[in-house]
This record gives sequence, C-alpha cells and structure tokens, in this order.
Amino acid sequence: MKEKPSLLIIGNSNVGKSSITRLLLPQPSKYKGKTGKDPGSTLLIKQVMQAQLPYKVIDLPGFGYIRHSSHRRREHIKQQIVTHIEKHHFNYFLALVVINILRIEDEITKYYIKSQTTIPLSFELIKFIQEFNIPLLIIINKIDKISNIDKKRIITFFIENAKYYGIDVINIDDYYNNQYETKIPYLDFSALKKTNLGKLNHFINLYLPKKNKS
Repeated sequence: MKEKPSLLIIGNSNVGKSSITRLLLPQPSKYKGKTGKDPGSTLLIKQVMQAQLPYKVIDLPGFGYIRHSSHRRREHIKQQIVTHIEKHHFNYFLALVVINILRIEDEITKYYIKSQTTIPLSFELIKFIQEFNIPLLIIINKIDKISNIDKKRIITFFIENAKYYGIDVINIDDYYNNQYETKIPYLDFSALKKTNLGKLNHFINLYLPKKNKS
C-alpha cells in the first residue's frame, strides 16, 4: 500500500477535533477515538487510517481549557504537539485549525486585552503552523450554538484581532473568488449539524496530492 499523505487536525481542547475527524471518515463507526464534552478527552496523538480514505488523519491532543489539569501536564501536552509537528511537518498536505466560536471572545480578552505580553492560543497555533509552510484552513466550529447575528459579530472580532498578530483571515468563499494566496481562509462550521461539510471536503480535495486522488 502506497504511503498516504497526512491531514493535520489541531486546536485547543473541546473544540470538536474528534467529531470533525469522524465526519471525514468513510466508515465513521469504526473510528475508536473518544469524543464528548469533557475537555482534553483526546490525550494521545491519533493516526486514523481507513482503506477508502485517500489520506491519513492526524488528530493531535488538545491543550488549554483543561479542567483540573496541572501546569506541568498542560506544558507536556503542548511540547508533545510542537515536537511532533517539527519532526513530521513535511508529511502534511493541509492543516485544519479548529476553533470553538463560543470561546473566541473569552480567549482573546484573556490573552490580549488583559495581558498584551501574551498571544492567544489559537493565534499561536496558526503562526506556529505557518512557520512550516503547511497550507491552513481555520474551522470555526459550533456555529449551531449561537444566532447568526452573534456569529457575524464574533467572527468579525476574531478577524480584526488576528490582524494585530499579522494573520490575515478571509472567508473561504472570498478566498476562492479572489485567490488571496497571502490570506488564511476560514470556514464557519457545525460538526453536530454537518453544516458546510461539503465545503470542507472540497477544500481538502483541492490540496490533496493528485496521485492520491481517486
């Protein structure tokens, strides 16, 4: 069997990484990954492969927002993620950075407004992946939990604050229409409702190496 390229799924704890992984699989019932409401439930680096899937999914453990977790344990998980990407970045044809829309305002307020000497974790993840020139898609998940008005307000807040750190974010439709190669596309998403799952699969297929496409 030829070696398959890898799709990286990364994000803070409890953003829906395992749920999104399950949606991408031809046989989701065979995926044994843990999903649920408990932050930090995915503790190990998971390599998910299925015969009909033309790529491997690497579901990295989440960090941040882990209740009852020691600083030492959080730093260990973070270092585990950093080390893995440094060693294996050349295997990834695309990275999905998953963000929980319900936590965007709280995260930016905590790390930016109250303490300008730090960088919000989501922005830190994005900038770290950019260092390795891995193509990126930001998935803003759990949009089913809020109204359309709040969704627009929060996403606008996210985009405006991302610019402060030199991260230019644009809606995936505008990214296609204008081909902004220097900007990072985002997709508003609901793993629960499967909102925009078709768009996600289409974007993944665009970056999948031709030799691996069916």
